[in-house]
Amino acid sequence: MTKHDQIRFYRIATILVAIYIALMMTFNSVVKRQQMTTLAARGADYALLHKQPDFQAQKWLIQNQLEVVTEQSAQKTKLQKTANDILNRERSTEDTQMVQKVSGQSYLFYRYQTKKTAFVLVTAQHRFWQTWPTFALTLTSLYLIICGLILLKFWQHRRRFATHLKILVANIHHIRHEELPEPIIFQRDASLYVLADEINKLNGDMRHMRQKIAIQQGSFDRLIDHLPVGVMVINEARQVVLHNEAIGELLETQIEDRKHPYIDDIKTYELTRMIEHTFRHRRSHHQEIQLIQNQERFVDANVVQLNTVKSKFQALVILYDLTDIRRVEQMQLDFVSNVSHELKTPVTAITGFAETLLAGAKDDPATLQQFLQIIYDESTRLTALIQDILALSHLDQKEQIKAQPLLIKPVIEQNLLLLQQKIQKKALHVSVEIPADLQIRIQKMKFNQIMKNLIANGITYNKPAGSLVITAEQNAMQQIEIRVVDSGQGIPSDLQDRIFERFYRVDQARATHKSGTGLGLAIAKELTESLGGQLTVESQLGVGSEFILTLPNQ
Repeated sequence: MTKHDQIRFYRIATILVAIYIALMMTFNSVVKRQQMTTLAARGADYALLHKQPDFQAQKWLIQNQLEVVTEQSAQKTKLQKTANDILNRERSTEDTQMVQKVSGQSYLFYRYQTKKTAFVLVTAQHRFWQTWPTFALTLTSLYLIICGLILLKFWQHRRRFATHLKILVANIHHIRHEELPEPIIFQRDASLYVLADEINKLNGDMRHMRQKIAIQQGSFDRLIDHLPVGVMVINEARQVVLHNEAIGELLETQIEDRKHPYIDDIKTYELTRMIEHTFRHRRSHHQEIQLIQNQERFVDANVVQLNTVKSKFQALVILYDLTDIRRVEQMQLDFVSNVSHELKTPVTAITGFAETLLAGAKDDPATLQQFLQIIYDESTRLTALIQDILALSHLDQKEQIKAQPLLIKPVIEQNLLLLQQKIQKKALHVSVEIPADLQIRIQKMKFNQIMKNLIANGITYNKPAGSLVITAEQNAMQQIEIRVVDSGQGIPSDLQDRIFERFYRVDQARATHKSGTGLGLAIAKELTESLGGQLTVESQLGVGSEFILTLPNQ
């Protein structure tokens, strides 16, 4: 039991003792009145009997446990003196009864007074336990049993109350910590029934609320995880409390879900400085920065303060990846620069030789023939360049054309026929090893453009009297795999990834006017990717190159 319950226990015990004392006093009072009545009756009897000659007064007094004092009696004891004082105190004819203590013992005095006779009867005052000892013992025992039962009932009730209260308190603790509360059943008239019922309702409400919060949190987490921007929340202790996958990819690190210092994830000084300034000056910061890591990245960084309370201050870091945008911008600048350079060369040649002819060189037949041939070659090169640029512009527009079944071998042979003049000029040996019935479901225009550029590349950069082998088959993954193998000079291994860039050439020898526009492989690569395929190269310097085209067979 609690201290309060102990006080209540002792208070009830005290009340029960007080009731017992009051009960004993009541019984003693009843016994006293009864004894006084009996004493008065014995006094009247004694007044009549002591006049008779044969009355044995001493024997009668002993039988009735009485003592008589008259005016002639000796006054040897205190009791006799007190009785004599009462006898002589008043000389009235009325009988008098009183109680006095003599030597610590209470006595009942009855004074009988007439004109001829006066005496005082004295007897010891009896108590309830002396008068009815059996009844008193029975009553006391019964009362003690009742009191014991009352105290026992109270102790059991308070212990049960304390146990149930402890369970209810524990249930509230369980609810606070998202644990399952302990079931408990109360009668409707129980003192804790209302509290238990409210706790059960609270548990239901909290469970429902937590379910809603969990659903909302799950939706929020999915939203954060699918955002294209990197998100990180840092608390006042400089610890990461929330992040998404995108920011881990941007920072090129595996961010732990547990709380940890943000400095473990962010290694770029500029971003760290923005975060520290936000915490120090309590204001947001915005800046475009470059992340220093394995892969160069440009991001638009925002560090936003979420609140102004110092103890609950948080910073929200938002990183928007600008790498592709900056790369596209740089590619656009490079493209414009390269196009300008590539167009300037043939235009300058055409203009220069035309001016020379107009200045009088046309009168020399040999010079006229030579200059006109140069003008024709440069105009042809200019036309090819313009066609490739237009092809790239069509790629950027991403036009959707329906795929159709297409036999592969006729497409290859058609492109070889169109390039027959170049093949004969270099005296190349061409071999086509493709099953006649092998077909692919694809956009015809794009497939034709890819094969034209690959075959043209194999012819342009091949050595005289070399070979060009074209094969096609369906691989284990039900994809069409086409290989274009030439016997050219080959490509250095460190430059093989760059040959698919626009206007890129491996060396100066390929940058002459006799080479291509520098866009053929870039066009083939982008067309292949738009079809969901893959274009790779395997080359050995001085031996030749093998371009491998893998396309899905839709």
